[in-house]
Amino acid sequence: MALNNFDDDQFEPGGFSEETPPPEPERRSGSRTFVIVITILGVIFLLALLLLLLVAPKYLANQRAQQQEQAAIINAANTATALAATSMANQQLTQSAQTAIARTPTAGPTNTPVVVIAANTPAAGGSGLTASELATVAALQTQMASSGAAATATATALPNSGFADEFGLPMMAGMALVLVLVIILSRKLRLSSR
Repeated sequence: MALNNFDDDQFEPGGFSEETPPPEPERRSGSRTFVIVITILGVIFLLALLLLLLVAPKYLANQRAQQQEQAAIINAANTATALAATSMANQQLTQSAQTAIARTPTAGPTNTPVVVIAANTPAAGGSGLTASELATVAALQTQMASSGAAATATATALPNSGFADEFGLPMMAGMALVLVLVIILSRKLRLSSR
């Protein structure tokens, strides 16, 4: 018996080649589940993106057409209001001028000759709307106001006055929450497959 721990069999020819290779570790199904979940999420994302690309142009075109129609209605109402106001102002001006002329004392006849010159000037009277047309415009405006077609003051944009508005912090916080949920979900899937 030898007093050392030396193994003489390791130096035999062919001693290294007879060893069996270590067995491969068996594959776990956890990575397969993770790949399936990621594939499903990718398909959902691509379908949502495709749907957005198909629906968004039609939706934006309809919205733009509605805005233009509403703007045309508002412009027509404003034009009718301006014409009616101008006509009423001109009628009041004409009436006040006629009453002022009627109140002024007239002097007796003089020997000054009067020269009459023909000119092409339009008659003072405003837009040329008659009293019945003015009443029609007023009735239409009243009807539009009662049906809700008249313009109301609404905010069209929110103020950009904060730090979060400039850097998109609400969106970043939402994305961080989604990523934390993905991490938690993937950990649970990995631990459940062991």
